[in-house]
Amino acid sequence: MKFIIAAASLLSVVAAFAPAVPSARTSFALDARKPFISGNWKLNPQTKEEATQLATDIAAAVLPTSPADVALFVPYIFIDAANTAVGDKLEIGAESVCPEDGGAFTGAISATMIKSMGVQWALAGHSERRTLFGESDEYINGQCLKLIEKGMSVMLCIGESEAEYEQNLAGAVCAVQLKKGLAGISKEDMSRVAIAYEPVWAIGTGKVATPEVAQNVHAQCRSILADIFNQETADATRILYGGSVTPESVDELMAQPDIDGALVGGASLDATKFSRIINFESL
Repeated sequence: MKFIIAAASLLSVVAAFAPAVPSARTSFALDARKPFISGNWKLNPQTKEEATQLATDIAAAVLPTSPADVALFVPYIFIDAANTAVGDKLEIGAESVCPEDGGAFTGAISATMIKSMGVQWALAGHSERRTLFGESDEYINGQCLKLIEKGMSVMLCIGESEAEYEQNLAGAVCAVQLKKGLAGISKEDMSRVAIAYEPVWAIGTGKVATPEVAQNVHAQCRSILADIFNQETADATRILYGGSVTPESVDELMAQPDIDGALVGGASLDATKFSRIINFESL
């Protein structure tokens, strides 16, 4: 059971974006927010056989005693093989989705297409999609809305660059990305939304925000959600941390009261490491 600690003083630059963080949570919120451990394979592995074996090995680590819901976000081409490999042990999701239903969009994959393959979850707004593929907040909002419209779930990724972090702009950046990304989504539909806070400077770099830094930003994000919707919705929304999560760092991160899981990159490609993350230990 996690205990609430007083959130660190909000950075002055984000004061206009979010109200004060509450000092306690209800038992309802704790019950609603079952931990959620997820892996993002990105452009990996390179063959169907490797993907099948990796998914099989990870599924074997999901036990009745495992403390978290588990999902793997995999390349489109491996969705079917991964689904078959994991059975009902965990969810297989897509790494992105096109917000269009069909038409002249060469190379795009629609929500309906992946849903027909048994997918219920997709990522939206990952920093690599924002920076490398130029996906805007408006495009990302379209992805979120389309997935909700199709009765699916979305993990909205947010986070600041290293330069923004050094200027104490983490809260302000997350506020903008949350408000734009979730525009048009009702509080009722937030039961099908998870948030992944990924400081861009920590993705694939080996750098990890300290548990205290991550907790502070997560608390700010929850406060922003309360401002957008209401406190009950904010308390029920799972906010995951991403950014070089490892077996060595996961326990302390998961001990924080506002960190509800992890979106794991590199370590999700190693079944032994990811198995340890799935079965994190409560401190």
